Amino acid sequence: MVEVTSRPITMAQVARHAGVSQASVSRVLNGVSTVDPAIVAKVNRAVAELDYSPSETARSLVRGRSHTIALLVPDLENPMFQGVLKGLTVAAARDGYRVLVADSAEAVDIEADIALEARTKGDALVLVSPRMPDAVLEDLIRRAAPVVVVNRSITASGTGQLSVDYASAAKELGEHLVGFGHTRIAYIGGPAGSYANHLRLQGLADFTRAHPDVELLTITAGSSMEAGYDAADTVLETGATAAIAFNDLVALGVMSRLREVGVAVPDQLSIAGIDDIPQARFAAPPLTSMSVPRAEIGRQAWLRLRDLIDGHDAASGLFYRPTIIARDSTGPASHASGWLGPARPVLRLGSTVVAHYVDGAAVDSVLSPRPYLDAVVSRAGTPLTVTEPTDHPHHLGVSLAIADVNGTSYWGGRTFVRGEGSIMVPNHGRQRRDDLKIDDHALHERLSWVDHHGTTQLVEVREIRTAEFDGGWALSWRSHLKATLDAITFGSPASNGRPGAGYGGIFWRFAPDIARVYSPAGSTEKDVHGAATPWVAFAFPERGTTVILHQAREPLPWFVRFGEYLGAGPAVAWDAPRRLPEGGSLDLELGAFVLDSYLPGADEVEQLLPGLRARTGL
Repeated sequence: MVEVTSRPITMAQVARHAGVSQASVSRVLNGVSTVDPAIVAKVNRAVAELDYSPSETARSLVRGRSHTIALLVPDLENPMFQGVLKGLTVAAARDGYRVLVADSAEAVDIEADIALEARTKGDALVLVSPRMPDAVLEDLIRRAAPVVVVNRSITASGTGQLSVDYASAAKELGEHLVGFGHTRIAYIGGPAGSYANHLRLQGLADFTRAHPDVELLTITAGSSMEAGYDAADTVLETGATAAIAFNDLVALGVMSRLREVGVAVPDQLSIAGIDDIPQARFAAPPLTSMSVPRAEIGRQAWLRLRDLIDGHDAASGLFYRPTIIARDSTGPASHASGWLGPARPVLRLGSTVVAHYVDGAAVDSVLSPRPYLDAVVSRAGTPLTVTEPTDHPHHLGVSLAIADVNGTSYWGGRTFVRGEGSIMVPNHGRQRRDDLKIDDHALHERLSWVDHHGTTQLVEVREIRTAEFDGGWALSWRSHLKATLDAITFGSPASNGRPGAGYGGIFWRFAPDIARVYSPAGSTEKDVHGAATPWVAFAFPERGTTVILHQAREPLPWFVRFGEYLGAGPAVAWDAPRRLPEGGSLDLELGAFVLDSYLPGADEVEQLLPGLRARTGL
């Protein structure tokens, strides 16, 4: 008969119900393999009938383990540490462990005491960015073993170690800002006892040695948003045009104060942080930062701690190198001109940024990710491109897009299939950036065209060169495509059976506006579309702007739209496939003159073109 009680069922009751000893129940519950199967069956049946749950406290006393680990951080409000906690908690839970969290609140004097107290509640300890002196840390590790340490250099053996290369992070941010033309940069430093702050200073020292013309000014702050807010006025007093913050929280605090005093970011002050916490992406403007794999650090910390708990040596230490996430909080210095900022290139002419060059990595896969020119404007500010418009979301500003390369779409969206029409097919490739270099007047890029199976079909060397002239600016886009392992066939909807849809090549999607379009072939879409003319012009009467697209070599037919939308580009496979043998190559080009004046007809364009080419060399 089952005993009815309001108190928790005990092991003794299970033993009486099963007709065995308490020791036998304990051995069964602890998985001892030598117990008689008949006894195992009796105990398991009694456990089920009594709905018995073993006391974790009692089991811990028997086993000598609590299945709890302690984590100590200097500031739990910091999302960087929250990310590490998340990764640690999820990984430990898979092995039946829970995490007890302690926060030292940057109190260096009592940090070791807090750590020891937390360690008594669990089986092991994780220290994240400890601030205590080296000697105190070494003594703590000896007394609290097993221990894993994150973001601190230690010499104690038998301890797991994980670190972030904050030196290279700070140095790369310096390179990012000097690429935008900044030569007076402030560093808003973290807590004095922070090893990570020491690493940042070390990286910035390496950076200034490589750039003796750059003046670096160091301001002591802290690690919180409040510290950044309080330091903002001092940053402004230095006259710096850019600032690197100890972390994202400090950067966000600075930006909050800058909004209050009317300082525009990045026009008047560029600012960057470190850690790429979730709030960085949603700041106004979005914050440039160095991304750190927070959750992965927590996961790896658990794997090393688990080995130590089980009596094994911890795996070798890991050293993570952050990657730059360039966003809108950094931009060109007011005095800078030309192509700037290798991590997020922009073209600045005088006081106007006339184009952004985007790597396209964030583009949705069904839009065939690829680099593109975005936010192109005239020097007077007329918008001239649109990206991911609602009518054709696969149109990306100015980009090189081809609808069919051996069956892979590098155009995006639907694919025209003979006999079926335009349908969505899982055949979208991507153009992967392998290298990028810029100088004052040109951007040089190497790309791999990777098909929907992951195979590289083409290697591209791309150059986008620019020039200024009175009343406008010009660009020249040249791409050299080389087949890799196989012969290549370039196709289009037209070559696959859809008349007139020969698109594919360097394509310029204009912003929606009222425009006149004309070329030597005429001024209607029927005249211009498919004509292999040297140029085609888009003139915007209400904006007082004209864009002349031209081909310097033997012209390809133009794919042009200005009824449904505004867009144009030379067509690689206008009405028939174009084939390359294995190792063969194809050169594509498109030039543009962007004028802050309205040209009413073809005669005016013909008169201007020779002079524009001579003045710009494009």
